Amino acid sequence: MIQKKNLRKASNLSIILMLVCIAVSASCTATQLSQTTLDITEVTGGLGEVTMTVKNIGDSTAEEIIMSISVKGGILNRINIEKICGGCDACGTTIEPNAIKEESTSEAGFIFGFGPITITASAEAANTAKVEKTYTGFVLGPYVIVTQ
Repeated sequence: MIQKKNLRKASNLSIILMLVCIAVSASCTATQLSQTTLDITEVTGGLGEVTMTVKNIGDSTAEEIIMSISVKGGILNRINIEKICGGCDACGTTIEPNAIKEESTSEAGFIFGFGPITITASAEAANTAKVEKTYTGFVLGPYVIVTQ
């Protein structure tokens, strides 16, 4: 009789623990970030720099964004500049839906040289897949021309 009573209490306790675990796991998954989509809309050259433009084409805010631009090539492969931006006080770490964000290689160094270059631009966020596009261009002294 006592064993039946203890068994019933133990089974009731295990059911309660299972329900608590289910409730906790449901609340943890509810706090996940909503998925969104980024697109690299433009990569342009300029005087000693390359600039990329990223647009959030999804319905949710892109959180903890990381953007990178790599420029490599030129005669004797002397051009090798990479800029990775994980957000700062000036530019922030989010992109609202339908908003854009620009990043430039100017902080990583001045591009100067001659010859063909390869530009790799990428962007990702905590709630997006990584987007990467590769472009071609040409450097003529300090002038960077992106030809796609």
